[in-house]
Amino acid sequence: MRFRISDFRFQIFLPLLALTIAGARAQEAGKLFVLIEPKFMKAPVVSPIAGAQKSELVAGMMGETEVAYLPRARFDELAADWPAFAEKARANADEEVKSLKLEYVRDRKKVITYAEVRSPHGLIASAALSSKFLALFKDTLGEKVLIVIPNRTVAYVFPALASNYQDYAPLILEAYRATAFPVSKEVFELSAAGLKAVGAFEEP
Repeated sequence: MRFRISDFRFQIFLPLLALTIAGARAQEAGKLFVLIEPKFMKAPVVSPIAGAQKSELVAGMMGETEVAYLPRARFDELAADWPAFAEKARANADEEVKSLKLEYVRDRKKVITYAEVRSPHGLIASAALSSKFLALFKDTLGEKVLIVIPNRTVAYVFPALASNYQDYAPLILEAYRATAFPVSKEVFELSAAGLKAVGAFEEP
């Protein structure tokens, strides 16, 4: 086998890339986040979502590789109550919005039917709580939208008016099932007034 300089450089590059990624994750460790999570996970620190039956807000903190639930003792050290914690986490959610990947899906008439939004960090449910998230859709889907977050990496955003989001049940349910980190099958209305549950996708 002939050995080329380019092969050697590639072998050096991969470990360096791994170290760079690990270093970046280490810098993120400790950041606080408010998440949307399923109630059955029984997180230590939670807050309700208006109208939600199976989802709730959860206090989280970035670990070395992924976000984890914040222990109650740690929460008590950081914040006096939920509003105080949410305020501390707000800037991190705003920052996460910048990393989102957004793709619009259109019908045959080229009309936008929904937006698929992905988070490379598994923090879509946190980014969606940022006021900067809603601003992404002001000129396309409107100032009030419907959002479904089946897992930590993807969300589907529909216009609140004249929406046929129910037609996408197979897409939503598949995204919910095909993950180790499901979030919710509930449909949330997101507006300047905040977040509230207005429906849910049911298994057939």
